[in-house]
Amino acid sequence: MLPSDASSPFDDPAYLFEPWWPGTRVLAIIEEGSVRLQADELADVLRAFPELEVLPDQLAASDAIVEGTVLVLDAAARPDAKLLRRRLLEDGAARDGRAAFIATDLLRHAGHRLARRPFSARRARLESLVRPSDWCTVGRGYEGEGRALAAAAADLGFIALSAHRLDAPYVTGRAGDAWLRVPIAPGRAEADRLPPIVAVFRRLPLDGGS
Repeated sequence: MLPSDASSPFDDPAYLFEPWWPGTRVLAIIEEGSVRLQADELADVLRAFPELEVLPDQLAASDAIVEGTVLVLDAAARPDAKLLRRRLLEDGAARDGRAAFIATDLLRHAGHRLARRPFSARRARLESLVRPSDWCTVGRGYEGEGRALAAAAADLGFIALSAHRLDAPYVTGRAGDAWLRVPIAPGRAEADRLPPIVAVFRRLPLDGGS
């Protein structure tokens, strides 16, 4: 599923808003307890992120397809776009930094295809599976509060939000209004020098959400 572009932040109770993480989007395909990572048109990129071989244990799943974002963290646990690019370009030869995974959506689990179910149901099931850690978690989202989250995320250095319509199924190709990329203007922090990943969740000053 490819996101459509929104023009600016907005509020809408029909959507779940979350920061757009500066990583590479992947499908984590788990079969018989092993995992492969499919990124766009690339083959399995697991060689670039060998730490993620343990994803089946972290997701408590031996059969699943999970959509998410792979980040590479620096020594201070901050997402680092340069370390990420180096890993991808050198196909695993570079091992600087530490891989992390932000889970977003669940398309299959325990033999059941979930793509036609509403995003809200898929997300709730995903949250019940993931064992949160300092390198693997479900993204923190907020229902309806796009403008407030945009202001908080901009101050942390993010340049966009992700907006999933809660009642929408997963579709192939362009998502239409089912999934939007919402641009925001970065604030004090530089977009490629975000705070440590745990600090990001603690510093988003909103209540409720998923």
